[in-house]
Amino acid sequence: MKLPFSFPGARRAAPPSAGPADELPASPPFECTEREIERWNAEWIEYLKREWELQLTPHTDYPDKPPLPDSPLGLLQLRLGHGWPIALYADRDALEGRRVMEMGCGCGNLGKLLGRYVESYLGTDYSTLALKIARLVSPPNCAYVHVADRAGLAPFFHTIDTVVGRYFWIHQNFQLAGWNLDFLALFLKPGGRLYADFYWPNPAMEQAVVFTPDHALSRAYPSATFRYTAEDVRRLIAGRPFRVLREEISPEMQRRYTVLERLTDR
Repeated sequence: MKLPFSFPGARRAAPPSAGPADELPASPPFECTEREIERWNAEWIEYLKREWELQLTPHTDYPDKPPLPDSPLGLLQLRLGHGWPIALYADRDALEGRRVMEMGCGCGNLGKLLGRYVESYLGTDYSTLALKIARLVSPPNCAYVHVADRAGLAPFFHTIDTVVGRYFWIHQNFQLAGWNLDFLALFLKPGGRLYADFYWPNPAMEQAVVFTPDHALSRAYPSATFRYTAEDVRRLIAGRPFRVLREEISPEMQRRYTVLERLTDR
């Protein structure tokens, strides 16, 4: 869960710092600490200072329902009225009439738009503040539950057809990404799909701070991105109930879009 909207190449690169003192503590979703909740609530207060109008706009202010594009890359540019493009990579048949989940949902910017296409939508996040806003701006078929609320999330286990995310996996190192895959495996049905937006830098674009996924989270650069190769993705899912269905590189978005399939538990 990071800044929900970014513009590739807009920031100047900074030299990464190193050493254990720079490591940013993190916890698996179900073990989320009060400190992490406070950190993300503070982050969202800062986002709201800049983006309050769009973040607080309810779903009823987006009357349009254009058809979803056939191409997942085409979906990235879809607009529903005012505001940002939807910026989501996913297949149309993975959304329409499906039970969809998003991790790192923030204030419900995606849920309030997808609600008109999906059967149901479940959003999870570390920020209690963001979830309160998401519940106010989204349609009735959207539910929002905190990542540490196991009792609240349990009814959704093994019910989800599709997990989506945007501006999310680009900020996950191996440790975080592994925790999140283990968490999301609880929700996906066998055969369900997970759409991940791993970072793949375009050398023609100016870069901010980019680490390999083996690097620890950084206090100095909490919004750093993690560059995943195809081999890194295979390492990440090794021993977990997923297989790679396909991947697609987008130089413009600087992404290695990867579609994972949830396997049946052995």
